[in-house]
Amino acid sequence: MANILNGFLNNVLQGATNPGGNLKDYQHAARLFTDDAFRLAPKTKFLYHCVFELSASAQKVIPQLDQRHKNEINMLVKSADLPKFSVQTATKNMYNRKKNLQTSIEYDPVNITFHDDNMGLTTTLMEAYYRYYYRDGNYRTEGVAPPYAARNTYGSPASQNYRYGLDNDHTEPFFNKITIYQMARHEYLGYTLVNPLVTGLTHDQMDSADNSTPSQNQISIAYEAVFYSRGPVGENSPKGFATQHYDKTPSPLTVGGGGTSSLFGGGGVIGGISDVLGDIAGGQFNLGTALTAFNTFKNAKNLSKEGLREEGFNILKSTITNIGRENVGGLSNINLLKSSSGTNTVNASGGSVNTNSSLYQTKLNQAAANNGVSAGVSGTNKTTSIATGNPTTSTSTSAGSSNQSSLQAERNVGL
Repeated sequence: MANILNGFLNNVLQGATNPGGNLKDYQHAARLFTDDAFRLAPKTKFLYHCVFELSASAQKVIPQLDQRHKNEINMLVKSADLPKFSVQTATKNMYNRKKNLQTSIEYDPVNITFHDDNMGLTTTLMEAYYRYYYRDGNYRTEGVAPPYAARNTYGSPASQNYRYGLDNDHTEPFFNKITIYQMARHEYLGYTLVNPLVTGLTHDQMDSADNSTPSQNQISIAYEAVFYSRGPVGENSPKGFATQHYDKTPSPLTVGGGGTSSLFGGGGVIGGISDVLGDIAGGQFNLGTALTAFNTFKNAKNLSKEGLREEGFNILKSTITNIGRENVGGLSNINLLKSSSGTNTVNASGGSVNTNSSLYQTKLNQAAANNGVSAGVSGTNKTTSIATGNPTTSTSTSAGSSNQSSLQAERNVGL
C-alpha cells in the first residue's frame, strides 16, 4: 500500500510542478480511439448484414426461396463491397485561370460473395435470377431439349416457335433493392442500392487438389443511386437481423444468465435492480424481467460482509493504482536526480554537479523565479530553501534531496 501511495503522491507533485513532462507514453495518442466508449475507433469489417428484397414477380419463380430461406440467404453473404462512386470532371479555362467542373457521377459496380452452402440456397438464388430474365434456363428436360435440338429448315414448324434470351415476358425488376448494413456500437449504417441489376453471375472453380478452401458464389451489381440510413441494432433491426440461427442465451456474466454474487458490475445486484426498474418504467415487464428479478434476489442473498469488503477494497485499490499510473507530468516512478551522502554533490544521469558553486546557486535562483517561487540559497549550511507560497510554512531541504519542488528547480537549471 505504501508503494501505491508513494507513486500516487509523487505523480501528483510531479504533475503540479511539471505539467508538461519530459516524455509521454502511448496513452497520449490512445485517447483518440479509447475515449467516449471507443467513439472514434475504426470500425471492424466483419460486423455487417445484407438484405435482398425480391419483387413480387421474382418470388413466383421459386416461391419457397423467399418464403422460407430469405433470412438465411442474407446470412450466407461471405463478403460485400460497399458502394463506390467515380465523379467525372472537366478542366476549363476561366480568363486563364483553371477551373474544375463536375460533369457526371458514375456508380461503380460492387461484388457480393456468398458461401456455396450444402443446401444450395445461394446457387438457387442465382438460378432464380437467371430463369427470371432469360428464357434459356427454363427449357429443362431429360436428354436434349427440343429448343436446342439440331435445326432443320424443312422440319416441323413447331421447332421454330421457341423463344430465347430476354424474350421472357418479365418487365418488373428481380430485386426491389439490396441493402448492406454496417454495424458498430449498437448502431447500423445502411447503404441501399437503388434499382440493382446483376451484371455478372460467377460460380466457383472446382479443384480435386484443394480440400480446404470453401466453395463460393459471386454476383456483380450495378445500381442507379445510393440511399443512406441509420438506426439502432436489435432483433429484426436491421430487417431480419438476429431472428434466425442467433444465439440468444444470456451470458452467465449477466443478470439474465444468473449473474454474480457481487454488488457492482454488469452482473451485480445493483445492475440487476436497475434492469428490473428500467423494464417496469418502460412497460416491458415480461418473463425475462421476472428471471432478472429472481436472479438479482438470489445474488443479493449470497452477498457477504467479507465479499463486500473485498469488493470495496479492490475498487479503491484499482482507482488509486490507475491514478498512480497516470503520467500527469514526466515519467512516473523515475527519479532523475539522486543525492550522494556526506557530500555537496548531486548525481545526475549525465554526471555530477557541485552544489556549492556560485553558478549552480545563480541558476537555481533563476529557475525558481521562472517557476513563480522564491528561492534562497545559503552557501554556509549548504541548504536550499524554497518557499511554497504559504507565509507560515517553508520547506528546507538539502540540494540533493528528493523533495519535488527542489527537484523541479534543479531540472530547470538545465543540468
